[in-house]
Amino acid sequence: MNTSTSMEKTPAATSQQDLHLSDRLAMAKHVLKIDAMLFVGIMFLALLGVGITDYRGENAHGYWRYMLILMSVGTTLWGAWRARRLGLAESSKLLYQQVILWGTAMVAMAVIYLLLGTGRLNYETTGLLILLVLAFTTFIDGMLVSWKLYVVGLLLLLTLLLATYVESFLWMIVLAAVVMIALVLVFVVWKLRSLAG
Repeated sequence: MNTSTSMEKTPAATSQQDLHLSDRLAMAKHVLKIDAMLFVGIMFLALLGVGITDYRGENAHGYWRYMLILMSVGTTLWGAWRARRLGLAESSKLLYQQVILWGTAMVAMAVIYLLLGTGRLNYETTGLLILLVLAFTTFIDGMLVSWKLYVVGLLLLLTLLLATYVESFLWMIVLAAVVMIALVLVFVVWKLRSLAG
């Protein structure tokens, strides 16, 4: 009798597990799609900054300053959303880590502006230093939020290096960014298909 009762519960339990698994797969697909859209948006903003740095280097510091602030808020919200949706980490721990990471980036930016105010830096160098802080912070944030931020951080670092050594570098960065975006999107599509089947 116990055997038949346990046999009757097994199909229902299996059905509920399948439902739970399908919900998790649907959530993973949704998160992948949102991740891809946010990644493309961040890459677009980075490319806009590349154009500003290439054509008006002395004015780029203002753009990168606002980009650092936007990235700090944006990636914190993105990370909290991902963690909640995927059940990856406690949101309070992630928030703490994000505040420490981006807080130190803000302090570094304040010190750079302090050096600018004392005359030790010019505006073009200030922009490049803020870009360096943004590149490293974004790359490190890849551990907390999404590996796609590694790609953004590398693009920002490549921008910094080319801005330092190459007179007109915009076309190289755009080409690198297009390749990076294409590779990430191909991976996302592949991942979505593998989750579906």
